[in-house]
Amino acid sequence: MFLNYNSENLQKEEFQQHLYWFETEFDEIFQNKSESLTEFEKNLANSLLNKLSESINQCQDEKLLYNLVTTLNNIEKKHPELF
Repeated sequence: MFLNYNSENLQKEEFQQHLYWFETEFDEIFQNKSESLTEFEKNLANSLLNKLSESINQCQDEKLLYNLVTTLNNIEKKHPELF
């Protein structure tokens, strides 16, 4: 018996799940804090967003790049004070 799968598709699916998790966790950490962010929280948010931006700059796959940019845009819409 052979298990037939496409590892590239699985990796892309996993990547999308990680992006969804990232956005959800980011929202949970920074929700309803737009006006009361501490300096630590601002630095944390900027660090996380910088890592996401670095991933965008290094991404070679067009679909994954689209997903990265979409995630960043979604976060920016919900948390404009961090941009």
